[in-house]
Amino acid sequence: MQGSWALTPPYFLVFAFLCGLVGFRVGWRTGNRVALPLVQGALGWAAFLLAFDILGPAWASAAVGAWVLGTTGGSVYVFFGHPAETDERVFRAATYRASMIEWLETGSGPEKRPAATAVAHLREVIWYTAAAMATANLGSLAMGAVLLNEMNAYVATLLRAAKRTGTVLLFAWNIWSVVRVATYVLIGAAAAAPLLRLSGSRVNVAGARVMALVGAIGVVFDLLLKLLLSQRCGRVLAGAIDLDAARANRSSEVPLTLHLD
Repeated sequence: MQGSWALTPPYFLVFAFLCGLVGFRVGWRTGNRVALPLVQGALGWAAFLLAFDILGPAWASAAVGAWVLGTTGGSVYVFFGHPAETDERVFRAATYRASMIEWLETGSGPEKRPAATAVAHLREVIWYTAAAMATANLGSLAMGAVLLNEMNAYVATLLRAAKRTGTVLLFAWNIWSVVRVATYVLIGAAAAAPLLRLSGSRVNVAGARVMALVGAIGVVFDLLLKLLLSQRCGRVLAGAIDLDAARANRSSEVPLTLHLD
């Protein structure tokens, strides 16, 4: 009974979620900004490979999604309570936070420069896909961990500075960022398929192609959402936080409440 359950999708999803939690905790305790994403990516890759070999690329991508949830939950909790250490241990945490706070303050977002935004998105997707193809998703997962950490550090800043915590919980992770993560998960799994097939793993080629197509559509959808919604979402978030507190990376003086009314 235990042996058969261990080969079912729920096992791999739970395992991947725990890999996300444990990978972050171990990487965080190294106190090294290079080691943090490498450890996270390595444990995520272990979950990905196991799921890929036994269940195929679709469930392997679902396992990576569970890893994302695990590392996000663990990191936001730690980042919230350790702002100074976060700036020291997370790549671009302070730089990314400053650029996002400027967006909230000025309302000047990517919709003001669509061509530059599109080029930046395309460049990142190309690098991510190339890393996935060259390393069977290991390098892309480490790259993904870097991007997740900087975003989660920013989310923790918003939660500390929140005046309306419920609104921040709903909007801190931009909808286009959620789409981008899902897109990268699919692209990474599909791009890893050729190298894994050469190494002897069973590969559903048709399934990998479908995932690559959906991922490509997701890239376009992500960009459109960002261009269409960033100004509106920015205004909502700006009104829900203490901008001075966010800029200083400290807590708001407003008592913590959800304000869901």
